[in-house]
Amino acid sequence: MRKNCAIASIFAFSGLLLISGCDQKREEIVEKPVPVVDVAVNFSDELPGLGGEATGLAFWDHPTLSFNGTLIVANDSGVTSYNMEDGNAVSRIGDHKAQGLAVGYAGFGSQAAGFVTFLDTDESAFRFYGIDNASRAFIPLETGPEIRGAVRGFCLGRAPSENAPTLFVIQKAKLQVFNLAAGSEGIRVANEATIDTPDDLVSCTVDVDGTAILASTSGAIYRLTDETAFDTPFAEGEIADAGDIIVLASTSGEDSAITGQLLLLDKSTGHLHAFDRNSGLALGVISFNDASNQPAIGNANVFNATSTNLGAIYRNGVAAFGIADSANEPLVRLVPGNSLMNGLSVAVGDPISPRGKLAETPEDGLKIPTNYQPE
Repeated sequence: MRKNCAIASIFAFSGLLLISGCDQKREEIVEKPVPVVDVAVNFSDELPGLGGEATGLAFWDHPTLSFNGTLIVANDSGVTSYNMEDGNAVSRIGDHKAQGLAVGYAGFGSQAAGFVTFLDTDESAFRFYGIDNASRAFIPLETGPEIRGAVRGFCLGRAPSENAPTLFVIQKAKLQVFNLAAGSEGIRVANEATIDTPDDLVSCTVDVDGTAILASTSGAIYRLTDETAFDTPFAEGEIADAGDIIVLASTSGEDSAITGQLLLLDKSTGHLHAFDRNSGLALGVISFNDASNQPAIGNANVFNATSTNLGAIYRNGVAAFGIADSANEPLVRLVPGNSLMNGLSVAVGDPISPRGKLAETPEDGLKIPTNYQPE
């Protein structure tokens, strides 16, 4: 369901209030155009030597140097971060069988403290590790929530005014919601709720306004704006086996209006189905065909993307694909963000930093930093 609102909508699930900011008016969809098939895009780099098939991908933004951001890869042997500039390993978390991966931030601006979370399948619990802003090393934190039953997918994100993100966990016919908080001990669960959902949801992402966006295995996409969110899909694609979904948000124009795209992976084909973030209209289907100097990108089992500046050819963002059926070994292949946008004939906007912005205060005002700042 699409809902028009100027500031925010507040609704209750299982006794917990969730806030969903609506940054601009959403258009009602009357008729969806047929997607343009085979918008071919080539990959730019690949990362081999993963030590196992990737189960999750994420990106971490450096507070001051864009090219020192990292690509983070999870697999059955742990989690490893790689420098975006040269692909060298930066830090590693071992001794955990990691399923999925997400990056969040506590605090705002360059001082925001980044952290990763993944599902430790041996312990059926989420793990939290901080990321040092200087060394980029992983820092062990307190264990996150324990989970009963199979996890189909999860995502992490926050609204612009929230100091810490929310963890959304998809299970059969339900969504667990963990509102997180930062403290001296690291990251903890402040409160939680459970939401009844359709039984075919498989993946989710969090928009820049804090709204969770969820995808079903057949390609129906829902925005979690109120209690009727699952009555009507926000967008739909003809997909055989939906995988990860990502929202790429940016600003454009003199009024810095928020625009962007939703990208949903079809694991059966390796194609990306693209939709307009604001209207849900289908923009096209991106394929990765053979080129004269490289093979096709392959059928990806995991996917992630960001529109933030990660330096060099990735100054307009990047998409990463975990390839399990490589002829030699599992690997990750990268595609520049502007290649995706050019393929869709979509203008590249100004990125929105996941670190957020510090609130403006008078020079003599007090600035209260977040307690969780791993250094």
